[in-house]
Amino acid sequence: MTNDKCVIENLRAHYQEIISNYVITAYATTSHCSICAGMVCLPPLSSLSTIKNIVRSFSDTCDLYPSIIKYCEEKDIAENKLYKKAHVSKTVFSKIRSMKDTGYKPSKSTILCLCLALELNNKETEEMLNIAGYSLSGDIIADKIVSYCISKRYYDVYDIENLILEKTGGVYLYS
Repeated sequence: MTNDKCVIENLRAHYQEIISNYVITAYATTSHCSICAGMVCLPPLSSLSTIKNIVRSFSDTCDLYPSIIKYCEEKDIAENKLYKKAHVSKTVFSKIRSMKDTGYKPSKSTILCLCLALELNNKETEEMLNIAGYSLSGDIIADKIVSYCISKRYYDVYDIENLILEKTGGVYLYS
């Protein structure tokens, strides 16, 4: 058995322990409020204009494509190789390329597949997810499995998806 396959077999063998005890470290940059005892505190959404401003600022700043290109260059992987390795269609990848202009928002699973294909670490994966307003959750078993595999430097999208299917009964990365 190759070292890579050992990660999956180890996860299978110690599934309950890992799911119960594995903690996803949040890498998001957030502000903390002293009034709320260190908890993240957001201003109240008092009006429709406040909500519109938040949506507008999200669409102005949410551009995943430059980060993808940066990692492609760092890891010397061509775009067409990336989306094939990630099992992301050319159409979806094209939408990501133009998302700043169109307002397209890729799914969390699509971003995770790209992160796995780029072989990003957990911190880099969280940063990519945060750009689109997502994060890995310690409450979602599939997120724990993905995060655990990343922490062990195991990036095979197909194997990880099959393990998630086996353990949860549902698809996650290909949804």
